[in-house]
Amino acid sequence: MTGIDAATPENPSIIGGALLSELEKFRNDCEGRYRFNSRWDNVMNILGLLLGVSIVAAGITTHSKTAAFLGAFVSAIVSAQRAFPFGSRAQFYRMLIGQTDNLHTQIQQQLLTTEVAVAALNSLRLDYAQQFPQGASFKPDSGQSS
Repeated sequence: MTGIDAATPENPSIIGGALLSELEKFRNDCEGRYRFNSRWDNVMNILGLLLGVSIVAAGITTHSKTAAFLGAFVSAIVSAQRAFPFGSRAQFYRMLIGQTDNLHTQIQQQLLTTEVAVAALNSLRLDYAQQFPQGASFKPDSGQSS
């Protein structure tokens, strides 16, 4: 985490209870979102693989109409993965979970003042709100020339 400096610890009861509870709520939220995105990333990847193998099987058995139909599903899966980047979102939440765990340890070991710990939690929340991976747009970039 950037901007966190070790400082003279304060009374542990002041920095501990409410702040650790708030930190745990934040971590649980991140963990729930991590699991959701990780699960859907796995589902999309498995579907893509199964459809790819199915297309090859349909092609080998001369079912060209079935292969074309399955190709449309592959296109839909690829478009969905582009619009909903589950993999990068899962990595993002995993990173936040790790940073939250590090902050939790620093608070428990009384390495931070209340002000520094609150600032670190605020920084994590700001990352959570502002650096969320967005899906790709289907519109062409305006800066590119044709």
